[in-house]
Amino acid sequence: MKKIAILFLIFFISSSSATEAKNTIETIPQNKPPSIMELAFLRYLGGTILEVMEKHGDSQLFTFNRIEKISRDIQNDTYEVSLHVIGYEGPINPPFKLIQMTIRIPGEKYTKYSVISYKHRYINDKELNELTKYVAD
Repeated sequence: MKKIAILFLIFFISSSSATEAKNTIETIPQNKPPSIMELAFLRYLGGTILEVMEKHGDSQLFTFNRIEKISRDIQNDTYEVSLHVIGYEGPINPPFKLIQMTIRIPGEKYTKYSVISYKHRYINDKELNELTKYVAD
């Protein structure tokens, strides 16, 4: 009887550990300047950001980039990075676009990345000032 109770206890403990969190999310504060780590990661992603923008019809340059959040899927060993940039044409003059995207690293079937979401909209000077208040570019 004791053996059955011990086996049941071992089974219960091992099955409850399988329900541990499989995702971790880190939200980056937007009301503080970016950390050196964020700046380095954004520089590394620069070419990828341009590729994604071009594939979605925004063949322009960008500035004032910020990471909004990063989530880690432990089980699938992937990361989803949500970020935004300010797109512009010409010598950093209006019209400006707020471009938000989420990319998965590595992507489906172990490609470099996959685009999870992408949206863009024009912004006015007030929004531009608010979005760039804490950005070191």
